[in-house]
Amino acid sequence: SVLFKRTSLEDQFNIFHGSYFLKEAMNLLNEDNRINFSNFLKGYKFYPYNMFICKNSYILNQFYEEIFPWLFKCEEIFKNKKLVDYDKIRIYGFLAERYMPYWFQKNFKTINWPISFIDTHSKI
Repeated sequence: SVLFKRTSLEDQFNIFHGSYFLKEAMNLLNEDNRINFSNFLKGYKFYPYNMFICKNSYILNQFYEEIFPWLFKCEEIFKNKKLVDYDKIRIYGFLAERYMPYWFQKNFKTINWPISFIDTHSKI
């Protein structure tokens, strides 16, 4: 229960992926984003799966122009680390998963929609 009740996004990330990766990644952000993203990570609302819908391609391009250069810098820092096991192989996806909701909420009015899972293999 410690992982899902009153565990901040930052603590949850550190437990599953290690504090080194988040700390180093955040150091690559500009000062404004580093401070604001750090504050966002002290919250408890988790937005998994890197899913979003944009009204237009301009918004999407803005997001890509910020996140991909940051992730490529992270890749340079982490390239000599042994990224094995699920929690490390997908480290860039996990970083993006935390940064995406921060960025969209900071820059645009957002709406959250519930996610439903349907097992297409089960008999209805």
